[in-house]
Amino acid sequence: MKQYFKSIRFRIWISFVVFAICTILMLFVAQSVLTPIFYGYVKSNECMSAAYNVKSIIASEGWSNHDVNDINNLDIVTGQLAVDHQFDIIVNFPDTGVNLINTKSGNGDMLLRWISDSTRTTIDNDPDGIVITNVEGGENTGADGMILATCVRYEQGVKAYIFIYSYVEPIGTTLHIINNLFFIFANVILLAACIVSIVVSSHIANPLVKISKNADKLITGNFNMKVRRGEYDEVAVLTENLNAASNEIAKTETLRKDLLANVSHDLKTPLTMIKAYAEMIRDLSGDNPEKREKHLQVIIDETDRLTLLVNDILNLSRLESGVVQTELAVFDFSGHLKELLNRFTLLDDAKDYQVIQEVEDGIYICADRKKIEQVVYNLINNAINYIGDDKAVTVRLFRKDAQTARFEVADRGVGIPAEQLPYIWDRYYKVDRSENHKRAVKGTGLGLSIVKGILTRHGFTFGCDSTVGEGSCFWFEFAMSKDTPDDDIKALPH
Repeated sequence: MKQYFKSIRFRIWISFVVFAICTILMLFVAQSVLTPIFYGYVKSNECMSAAYNVKSIIASEGWSNHDVNDINNLDIVTGQLAVDHQFDIIVNFPDTGVNLINTKSGNGDMLLRWISDSTRTTIDNDPDGIVITNVEGGENTGADGMILATCVRYEQGVKAYIFIYSYVEPIGTTLHIINNLFFIFANVILLAACIVSIVVSSHIANPLVKISKNADKLITGNFNMKVRRGEYDEVAVLTENLNAASNEIAKTETLRKDLLANVSHDLKTPLTMIKAYAEMIRDLSGDNPEKREKHLQVIIDETDRLTLLVNDILNLSRLESGVVQTELAVFDFSGHLKELLNRFTLLDDAKDYQVIQEVEDGIYICADRKKIEQVVYNLINNAINYIGDDKAVTVRLFRKDAQTARFEVADRGVGIPAEQLPYIWDRYYKVDRSENHKRAVKGTGLGLSIVKGILTRHGFTFGCDSTVGEGSCFWFEFAMSKDTPDDDIKALPH
């Protein structure tokens, strides 16, 4: 139970409910407490505005309380104000004894009962000339309200007294009705909030719970997991990333197992042969120089094969871990490539293949000379391993455009199916999905992985174009250096 209270489903649900309750409470406080205050403020402003209009007429130049027309016009204005705002308005002129009375509040003589000499005295002594009093209607009328009293002064004294009564009791009745409706709707809203929060929390939490359970399976080594895509973008992205991570982990685990199997096989075969031939020398050919030399040569060849395998594994590991520092320098790639290719040409009589070179002069590159040399060797050896019937490998270096050069190694062998091209750069790249990783015909099977690591480290673009039955072309492209060759070497940052 304690774990459930900490779950995302419960936290989302309780957050919705608490938010709904807080919103209802805020609305209730605003309605019950603030509404009467705001209503009284509005009615007070209405009274003051009406009083200001009446005072401005009486205090205007040329207006006289002795002029019947002026009195009649004022009576019309006060009557309209009373109708518009449901006021009771009395305007008293003490020097003539005239009273203009307009009662539209429906409360009869409330205003008349509250007007007294003390009220007039209070107005006379008030520096602002405005007094607002809240009144209770009592048991007979039951009509609460407010009375505004003010006056218009002139040199001889008070020219007119103005009394305005505003009936405010309806707000109490209205609030009572609204509060009853509010209570009903508050319960409906709270119930709806609970239902909606349960639905929303389930929609959000269920995919996350499934993701969590499937993530736990990764710890146990179960990488074949599929999580259903969620309805929300964030959950959907998380689901896709977890599925992709699961696939990559499964792929990596398969690669690891296959790599161990292949490396074990590669180590086992030469070790077995070394042991066998060493025993043969000890038991059989030790006294026979000719046989001894043949057996020793086998041991030497197998030792070289072991050395090559171990070196390739170490080089690849260093490249992938970033331990190896890449030292950059500008050099004549055209001239250096010709020197490398001449080493293959010198062996024409001892081998059954031919290396054709098509190299443009004057192409300079900024790179690690030894690493690029290793790339060239690996690509040429890979092409030789899968050479075609013509027994020819073509090496090209040419300007692709004004800024870019391209290096190619092409053979006319069996070619590589298009669907298998993405995997040729992996260790012991897969021939197809259904088979284990198979290594090259000769060598360690790690050459292309080393090529990928070096070229990636340099930031060069590389790839392979291949057609089944026509051969393959491995290539990489680089920006030609405009600098002259020098001895200054700079390390490529990790």
